[in-house]
Amino acid sequence: MEDLQSFLAAVNQNGILWLLEAKPGLFAMLEDGGGNSYIPVWATKEEAEANIGDDWETYTVTTMDIAEFINWTRELDGDDIGIAISTGAEGKILPIPSKIMRQMLGGQDKSDRELVGEEFYDEDWAEPMPEDFEDEE
Repeated sequence: MEDLQSFLAAVNQNGILWLLEAKPGLFAMLEDGGGNSYIPVWATKEEAEANIGDDWETYTVTTMDIAEFINWTRELDGDDIGIAISTGAEGKILPIPSKIMRQMLGGQDKSDRELVGEEFYDEDWAEPMPEDFEDEE
């Protein structure tokens, strides 16, 4: 949870987060062995840049402000796409449902209120993802 707290603190302080983008609106994605999709995000430009390579060789680093990202998570949630926070430890990521990420960044609406408080914590998404992730374009 320390990695998650550090990520949230940095994003809230800077007001932005970092993504990899192939072309406008086409962002890097990951898929786990179960077919679940995730958009990877980073707290700093340097962390995002360190992930350019292999399938993401032609991608560029871009930012998104928190308000735009919070709005986007509603769409991602509807498409069953989660958020992958890089923990910086040997390529491990922390998978978080889009709806939960929206709440953690302060973007709640009436449909989110049932998850407010300790109730939304779930050990399954709080654990690092297995190493069977594949990069998607």
